[in-house]
Amino acid sequence: MRTEAVHSAGFRYLYSVCFFRLFGPTGLQDEGDADCFPQASPPPSPFLSAILAAFQPVAYESEEEAWRCHVNQMLSDTDGSSAVYTFHVFSRLFQNMQKKFSSITHSSVRFLGENLQRMGNQFLSSLEVMTSRSQCPTVLLDAETLVSCGLLETLKFSVLELQEHLDTYNAKREAAEQWLENCKKTFGDKESNQRADTHTQQMENLAELELCRRLYKLHFQLLLLFQAYCKLISRVDTIKGEAEVTNMSEELSLLESCLKEAETGSDAHEDVCMTDAAHTNTETAVQSLIENLRTRDFSAALTQVKQFRSQWPNDIFGSESEAPVQTLLLLSFRQQTLGQPGCLAVVGPSRDLSPASSRLMEINLQIREALSRATPPNTL
Repeated sequence: MRTEAVHSAGFRYLYSVCFFRLFGPTGLQDEGDADCFPQASPPPSPFLSAILAAFQPVAYESEEEAWRCHVNQMLSDTDGSSAVYTFHVFSRLFQNMQKKFSSITHSSVRFLGENLQRMGNQFLSSLEVMTSRSQCPTVLLDAETLVSCGLLETLKFSVLELQEHLDTYNAKREAAEQWLENCKKTFGDKESNQRADTHTQQMENLAELELCRRLYKLHFQLLLLFQAYCKLISRVDTIKGEAEVTNMSEELSLLESCLKEAETGSDAHEDVCMTDAAHTNTETAVQSLIENLRTRDFSAALTQVKQFRSQWPNDIFGSESEAPVQTLLLLSFRQQTLGQPGCLAVVGPSRDLSPASSRLMEINLQIREALSRATPPNTL
C-alpha cells in the first residue's frame, strides 16, 4: 500500500537525496563511457523501491478511469507530482482506444456494400496508419525538472485539451456503434444470400452512407486527439537543449532496442533461475533487475519482471497489460538519476509524430471528398 509520502514530490526528492548521500552515484555514466547501461548495483534499500513506486501510477479498473482521475488531480497540482504521470497514463489510454477503434472500423467496413468498398478501404488505410505509425513515445522526467522548465502549466492546459477531444471522441464512437447495431438489426448480416427489393436496397444504401459519415467523424476526431498529443510531445522535446537538462534519450533508446531484441529473439526464456533473496521483498527484486541490466542479461530481466508482477500484482513492477520493456526503462532511468533532478528521456520508434499526423489528415480529406460526392448537399 503506497503512502501519501511516497507520492509527494517533496518526499521523493528527500528519498533520492538520502540515497545518493548514503550510497553515492548509482550508475550515471562518465561522458566517455560507451556502455550506456547501469554499471553499479546498489545495495538493497527502501529508497530505490520507494522512488520507483512514486513514479508508477496507481492501478485502476480501466484506462479511461485512470485518465479521468489523473485529470482531476492535475487541476490542483502545484509541484508536478501528478503531472509527471501524464505521459504514461495517456499512452495506456490511447493504446486501449486504438483497439476499440480498430474493432468498430473493421465491423463497419464489413457491413458496407460493393458501392462503398473503395471508401471502406480508405478507412482501413487510416486505421493502418493510426495503429502502426502513431505509437506514443515514452517520456521520462522528474517532477522537479517539469516545474523548473515551466512545463507544469503547459501540461495542465494540454490535459484539459486532450480531455475535451476525448469526450467528443466518445460521443462520436457511441453514435457510430449505435448506428451500426441498428443497421445490422434492420438489414441483417451481409453474408445472407437473401436479395432485398429495390426500396429496401435503397434504404440500406442510405444507411451505409450514414454509417460512413459517422465513421469519418470518428476517425477525424481521433486524429484531432492524436495531433493534440503530438503538440505536447513536441513542447516537451524542446527542453532537451536547455543547459540545466541532461538528455538521456539516446542511451534509453539503445536500452529499449536491446530489450525489444531480447523480447523477440530466440534467447528469450521463461525458466530463469533466481535466488530466494530476489523474491524476499521489492527492494531485493529491484536490485536483481538492475544487476541483470548491468550484465546485459536482458532476457532474464524481462522474464523477472513478469515473475515479480505475479508475486506483487499491480505494484511497482506494473500490471500484466503493460509491456515489461517499459517497466525496465522506467527502472533504469530512475536508478541512474537518483538524487540528480534535471534528467529527461523521450524514447520511441519516432519522436517526430508529424509524418503520421500528416498522412492521417491526407486520408481523412480523401474520405471527406468521397463522402461529399456521394452525399446530397447539406447533409455532411
